[in-house]
This record gives sequence, structure tokens and C-alpha cells, in this order.
Amino acid sequence: MNTRMIVAIVGVITVLLGLGGLLKPEWVMNLVGYAVASSAPATLVRGEVRAVYGGMLIVAGAFTLLAAPDPRANHGKLLLLGLLWIGTGAGRLFGIVVDGGPGVIGWLSLIVEFGGGGALLYASQIGERAAIPSAPAGS
Repeated sequence: MNTRMIVAIVGVITVLLGLGGLLKPEWVMNLVGYAVASSAPATLVRGEVRAVYGGMLIVAGAFTLLAAPDPRANHGKLLLLGLLWIGTGAGRLFGIVVDGGPGVIGWLSLIVEFGGGGALLYASQIGERAAIPSAPAGS
């Protein structure tokens, strides 16, 4: 699979996760095990899920998709986005060490985070450049 496809797939997954967080915060809260504390307004918690799991992931996914046509030319963007995914996975891994096993969803999330981040880092380093049209012969 070429790096353009890898970046595009990670971008689509990121946007879909973001749309889930933005449009269905309760679904995301149930998936990751969030609950509304008795002292916190439910709107505050849903707003936080919409902001981080929604808005931030949609923007990250959009930038990933914009980088897909030419991964090497977008090396810096993909490096940053890949490291953000790796950082998310590292934070989750730290939590596993400190707090214990996160359950199936937590382990799958760790795989997605390290897998997506690693794929973007790979594409940023190895990705092919978009073909530059050459001038017609004899011009």
C-alpha cells in the first residue's frame, strides 16, 4: 500500500472519530467509560467531549487528509500529527502501567493510537512525492 493511501486512511478514521465525538458525545462517553460527576453539569461534560474528541480530531483529520496527496512535501504536518497520536498512546500506556489494564476498548484504542501515529510517521519519512508534470519535449 502506498503512503498516500496510508495517510488518507488514517485521515478518514480520524475525521470519523471526530464526527462521533462532535455529533454523538454520549456514544463516545459510553465507549470510553466517561460519566457525568454529580457536581458537574452534563452540558459541561458533553461540551468537553465535543471539543476534544470532536473538534480537535476533525481538524487533525482534515490536515491529515490535506497532506495525503503529497506525504513527503507535507513531512512537517505528518510528523506533528503522527507524534500527537503517539503521544496519546504513550499517555494511555502510562495509565495502563499506573492504573492497570484498561479493558478491551482501552487496548484497541492503544493499538489505533500507536498504529495511526506510526503510519503517519512512516509516511512522513518514506512517502513518495507527487508527480510533477514535466514540460513537453521540444518546448
